[in-house]
Amino acid sequence: MKDSSTLDLTEGQQLALDQLHRIAQASGGTVSATHVAVTADEYAEVRVSVGCANLPRTEDGLRLRSVEAVTLLIPPNFPFAAPSVRTRHTRFAGAPHVNWTRHLCLYRSTATEWDPADGMYGFITRLLDWFEAAAAGELDRPGDPLHPPNALTDHTAGLLVIRRDAPVALPDGPWLGAAVMHQVNETRCDVVGWLAVEELWPASLEQLRENAALPADAHAFLAPTVVTTKHLTFEYPLTARELVDALARDHITPRLLLGLTGVVADHNRTLLHADGDVPADEEDTPATPVHLLLGTPSRGIAGDGPRQTHLAAWHLPDFADQVGRLAAHTAFSGRPQMAELGEKVIQFGTEWLDRLPTRWMRVYEARPEVTVRRDHATPAAWLQGKRILVLGTGALGAPVADMCTRAGAAHVTVVDNGLVHPGILARQPYTDADVGFSKARVLSGRLNRIAPRTTRVEAIVGNITTRLSGLDLHTYDLIWDCTANRIVRAHLEHARRTDPTPWPHLATLMIGHHATRGIAAFSPRGVTGSGTDVLRRTALAAHADATRAFDDLIDDFFPTTPPTELFQPEPGCSDATFTGSAADVTALAGQLATGILHALAEPADRHTMAALIVRMPASPTSAQPAGPRWLTWPNDTLATDEATGYEVRISPAAMAEMRAEARRGARLRGQRVETGGSLLGAVDDAAGVIFVDEATGPPPDSLLTATYFQHGLDGVSGHLAARRTATGNISRFLGMWHTHPHTAAQPSTTDRAAMTSLTLPLDDAPARALILIAGGPPPVWHQWLAAGDAPDLYIHLATRTVSAASEPPPQQPPSHLGPVRWWPGGYSTRPLRPVPVPRKGPRS
Repeated sequence: MKDSSTLDLTEGQQLALDQLHRIAQASGGTVSATHVAVTADEYAEVRVSVGCANLPRTEDGLRLRSVEAVTLLIPPNFPFAAPSVRTRHTRFAGAPHVNWTRHLCLYRSTATEWDPADGMYGFITRLLDWFEAAAAGELDRPGDPLHPPNALTDHTAGLLVIRRDAPVALPDGPWLGAAVMHQVNETRCDVVGWLAVEELWPASLEQLRENAALPADAHAFLAPTVVTTKHLTFEYPLTARELVDALARDHITPRLLLGLTGVVADHNRTLLHADGDVPADEEDTPATPVHLLLGTPSRGIAGDGPRQTHLAAWHLPDFADQVGRLAAHTAFSGRPQMAELGEKVIQFGTEWLDRLPTRWMRVYEARPEVTVRRDHATPAAWLQGKRILVLGTGALGAPVADMCTRAGAAHVTVVDNGLVHPGILARQPYTDADVGFSKARVLSGRLNRIAPRTTRVEAIVGNITTRLSGLDLHTYDLIWDCTANRIVRAHLEHARRTDPTPWPHLATLMIGHHATRGIAAFSPRGVTGSGTDVLRRTALAAHADATRAFDDLIDDFFPTTPPTELFQPEPGCSDATFTGSAADVTALAGQLATGILHALAEPADRHTMAALIVRMPASPTSAQPAGPRWLTWPNDTLATDEATGYEVRISPAAMAEMRAEARRGARLRGQRVETGGSLLGAVDDAAGVIFVDEATGPPPDSLLTATYFQHGLDGVSGHLAARRTATGNISRFLGMWHTHPHTAAQPSTTDRAAMTSLTLPLDDAPARALILIAGGPPPVWHQWLAAGDAPDLYIHLATRTVSAASEPPPQQPPSHLGPVRWWPGGYSTRPLRPVPVPRKGPRS
């Protein structure tokens, strides 16, 4: 190797040469470096020889010499930039992964494949692998994606975004036609459709826009397009002459190109004239940019079926519009008297093309057939094509709406009544210029610019609970409640409960007081509870956890006593809110939303009420709390109080306890003896829901007979007080239940009389209590005891009309029943003898 000490090399380039020297010494003659120079652009140029005599070869492989000479170009900032390699000949021109006849493409993506730590060791390994694959004919290995042709783009030629799947040429000839173009701005056009020459083309811009689903004011036009039957070259040439020669191999002549360009240019004039957009004094000026689209079958997977069309775009000078139109009016007019002039126009156009350079536009692919969405394998893929409703456009709602829009939702509706004010700029995605404007309108305007062709974002301004009544919620696939507002949650719970048609999925998101925790309550379609219900369950589960893993959650979201320290950004004149940065709320919103999307991706038969709890990471020296945690619940058993219309939701645990007590009673006391106990839960008058959380068995001093159940009092007050404490005062005494084995679940005369006093003279007995009777004819009753199928239920929220005595008399059956054989409650296994019953007023 030439002495590099006299060269002005950077430290990185010297490192590369030192590594090359060690590689050559260790290669046993396979690799040698023979010359070093510095180019005008400060690259170190090294001539390297690679021994290829012993490489396995196939008929499809490149014809390699025993020693192949290449030139390495080492950048000044090596190893933080990858070297490149080129041949000193053009024998490999046209081969896969050979650019511009000489440059060997070793990396599909240097950003991900080039490792600076490997340096020249990794680079030379890649080079040797390239020669090995070339000799074996495996530069495009079966199963690998084909590398499409390269076109040296000219940044002044403009930008083209391909949004519609491209046409494919048939084996008998090229596809000829036009691309429907939407001019987005001065430099960018989008391809939004295709028209074959044999089709009937739109006669007006209005029709063209309508067919392409473009806005009424969109600037649309047509561009001539040719799709060849065969792959032409691995790199598109820099001159029109070379391009025309390549196209001639597929029988595409300059005459055809000029004629197609003229036909399309003429039709563009027709479209503009139809809309009155071309003044008479501008007849000779180009109506639109002139782009010629060239498609070749060059995309796909090596060895796997037919290839897809690769598209490039040649930006032609304005003169092409006039030459093409003149050719179309003469050579292709069909009038013999114009034929001679037409041939002269074609000849002139051909000579003009001979001297014309090609200016290739930058092309960005957005057509589904050749691109894969970057979020295709993520939970966000569920949102594609969906209709989404987002309530609230603040710290949670705004990022959630943004996520839905970027994920490809077809329609996003954002609802909020708030205005942008300076304080929210600290963590909400608005700007100073938005201050004073509607948050919903500002947000929708911004989101509508993300994917205007695939996602429409609509703003609804006003009180959320009022505006919801005007929406057909059944048209949505998912509702996000990002308001953290109890009123909105209660309204949703009530509206969803009273709607006879199943609602869409509902997700309720909340952030804690310092943006260190978040909860997402998930109510998929068909479950029994909405946000209020699921959050209530979350609180109960947190209190019930014996490990105390949710104590921080209780303090943040479900405190026994309301917090006394509230954060008001503008003390005295603003709502209390949480403290937290943009980083905090964005991170929590992302985790909560992703969790909900994970749940939605589950099969529908596995959807259940659920709550996701997330916590932000603490400092390295802090005790790390548990990470994300899911809690899930099966559906409740539903019943309705016909008198009030309230829906009663009986938890599986409460149903299981009642069934277990009924089964035990049938086994020990006989099939006909009634049993019962207390119910714990709560009444939500706003939602019109009665929650039954727990059921207990009969206290020891209860009276159980075949025709009557009298609830005892022994130990009841202590148990209820313990449960109130254990549940953070969420679940309290709710009422009583008892059974009517083998008979209708309807109150007897004794039951109706007992409802007026509500049976339990407790200190905290409410003014009303739930009466629940489980019964049913023998088949129904036996099926409940044997298999757990729901029994017949009678539900009534009774109001006390008779005051309970402070000192209840001893427990005795009602006198009108006569002598009865009765059983005590608790765990007694022996009945008491029949006793005569004194005639006294009824009790229950």
